[in-house]
Amino acid sequence: MSLAARVAAWDRRLGAVPGPLSASGEASNGQPVQVELFIDGAWIDITSLVMVRDGSDRITLTRGQRDEAGRTEQSTCRLTLNNRDGRFSPRNPTSPYYGKLGRNTPLRVSVPGPTGGKAYRFWGEVSEWPQRWDITGTDVWVEAEATGILRRLAQGAAPARSVMYRAITDPMLDSLLAYWPLEDIDGSLSMASALTSGSVMEISGTPDLAAFSRFPTSDPLPVMTASSFGGGIAKYSTYSQLQVRFLLFVPAEGLPDAQVICRLTMNSITLSYFDLTYEALTGGVRLRPLDLDEALLAGGVDEFGDIRGKLLRVSIELADTSPGVACTVRLVDLERGTTTVGTGSLALSSLSRLRYITMASASLGHAEGLTDSVVGHVTAQSAITSITDIGVRGNPVGEKAGRRIQRMCAEEGVALDWIGDLDDTVAMGGQPKKKPLDLIQECVEADLGVLYENLAVFGLGYRPRTSLYNQDAVLTLSYSANQLSASLDPVDDDQFTHNDITVTRDGGGTAHTSLTTGPMGTADPPAGIGIYGDQVGLNIESDATLDDQASWRLHMGTVDEARYPQISLNLAHATFVNNPALKAAVLDLRQGDRILITDPPAWLPPDDISLIVLGFSETIDHFEHRITLNCAPASPYEIGILNSAAHARLDTAGSALAAAVDSTATNVSVSTTTGPVWTTDSAEMPFDVQVGGEIMTVTAISGASSPQTFTVTRSVNSVVKSHSAGADLRLATPTTIAL
Repeated sequence: MSLAARVAAWDRRLGAVPGPLSASGEASNGQPVQVELFIDGAWIDITSLVMVRDGSDRITLTRGQRDEAGRTEQSTCRLTLNNRDGRFSPRNPTSPYYGKLGRNTPLRVSVPGPTGGKAYRFWGEVSEWPQRWDITGTDVWVEAEATGILRRLAQGAAPARSVMYRAITDPMLDSLLAYWPLEDIDGSLSMASALTSGSVMEISGTPDLAAFSRFPTSDPLPVMTASSFGGGIAKYSTYSQLQVRFLLFVPAEGLPDAQVICRLTMNSITLSYFDLTYEALTGGVRLRPLDLDEALLAGGVDEFGDIRGKLLRVSIELADTSPGVACTVRLVDLERGTTTVGTGSLALSSLSRLRYITMASASLGHAEGLTDSVVGHVTAQSAITSITDIGVRGNPVGEKAGRRIQRMCAEEGVALDWIGDLDDTVAMGGQPKKKPLDLIQECVEADLGVLYENLAVFGLGYRPRTSLYNQDAVLTLSYSANQLSASLDPVDDDQFTHNDITVTRDGGGTAHTSLTTGPMGTADPPAGIGIYGDQVGLNIESDATLDDQASWRLHMGTVDEARYPQISLNLAHATFVNNPALKAAVLDLRQGDRILITDPPAWLPPDDISLIVLGFSETIDHFEHRITLNCAPASPYEIGILNSAAHARLDTAGSALAAAVDSTATNVSVSTTTGPVWTTDSAEMPFDVQVGGEIMTVTAISGASSPQTFTVTRSVNSVVKSHSAGADLRLATPTTIAL
């Protein structure tokens, strides 16, 4: 900070008016703000070169959502750097940062924590260094803009390979000898190996390539129609264990008895083949050991299971037990998440090297090919590994949205923080071949939670929708105490109104719901507001939750209250300078947190204003730190909890005053027009009801049938007035049922 700025700041502080941030503490560099670049493996303080061109520059920051309908956007940081010595010119060889300053150089911004340490306001990367100067060359600067991690993730390409392919190769499975994805396009003359040193699988017959798409993480696989695939295995030195795995689908009508599904050709005369065959009597499989003449040997795995009509991953596992071979076959039902196991052994035998794998092999008495059956992703390994080796990537249908976000971040090397329970999220559908960020956004859209950029590290964060329910306010601001730096600007419009909702599941069904009655209903004015439709497509597990998805969106789209889109604060104001705890609460705010504004002006409703924080816009200069909070109503997230005194009250289906009420009455006659009458249980008292904007506290109810008499306390919210017979009466804070 320049000397003139420090003098001006001191004058303002002595004048008891909003002053510079240094009035409430200093960063570790002695400044009201600290800007750092990550160069040569260390954070370098460049604050002295920020905002010093003409004394009027500022740092501008944004993060989060702009409004209720938007997604979380990439955070931005705009600032001006003094470049008179050319240090921020990446190609300037005299710069101390020459060769070290380039695209995506990490940058972070912090302000002093009210009780010590740093409060980070931005963490991102500078993607370009635009150099500017005046015609005289005496003023040289860089208008730098840094962005959060969402920018880089948004620029990534969709993966070229399927989820299953990447699950096997990234990272590569242990002891992998061969891998054939069998995802080759129609017209291919052979089936390519995924390993650079692997041989192709030769095609015999005419399979229908790339024709089966039901495996949720694979590209289309071949349908075997009187055909087979065969591929060789390169020599390997250790063969005390062998494991072969592949995807398999056999139609519900089954196959001919003893048809070979997979043949393993071994480097031995006495134990030459292992055939996995179909057993027509049970619809199961059997592992049969054979000699060179295809004579059946004693042992193997007897028939078990039922493979008809299932999406399976099959595992054949062989282990040399000297003498003898232990045999195991596992059938993993990818849709149901169950595993069926068959075991057996061969006596007086030893395991030799695997030479060749044939899918749908011909054998004695059987032609090659599996009628209308499907195979894919064939792997061979020289070690037996866990059947969960590829985890949920084998079939992610049913994976919780929060856990998918966590997994996608881990696979992309992105740090992830979270608030709440990642398991208490919506069950997702399959994982299409999309950009990682698009897959993450699918989860956010289905769960309706909050994705945010982390301020403690260059990464992401997520808070499920359930973490927004029934929050205590983390920040309370008083309007009458001048804790806001700008007026409240309520908005009563239809910008985010949706009262007719259609939700469609990708590849599945559709649910529709609408609000037909009441002030937000689809009836034409004045009975309602007309139809405001919205259509949403979701990648979720099943049609069973479509009604819930539609109902929650209808609930969110029919909030009948004013919005307060922006709340502005100035942390340099005395109310924050002299109250470190209040300032800390502001700096600690996260997306999705609930705030309260008390003591609104007399021309607004007298109730506290309860809001959810969606995003932030900040400006920091020599004298002020202004923060604008982008907000939405918090009321939709007040939901019901059984056996909770605070969150277990359902609103009336329809109640009204049975007689007029003057401004002094404490006994009120109430008729129930729809649904059950009100409780008379004294243990349920007191609770608040609202009539014509006035809140009354009900202390007792008498009468077992309608009309009932309510004993009430008046002036609860400083509103007391007369009410006409027929005036609508409802709970003041009704509970929402979370779906």
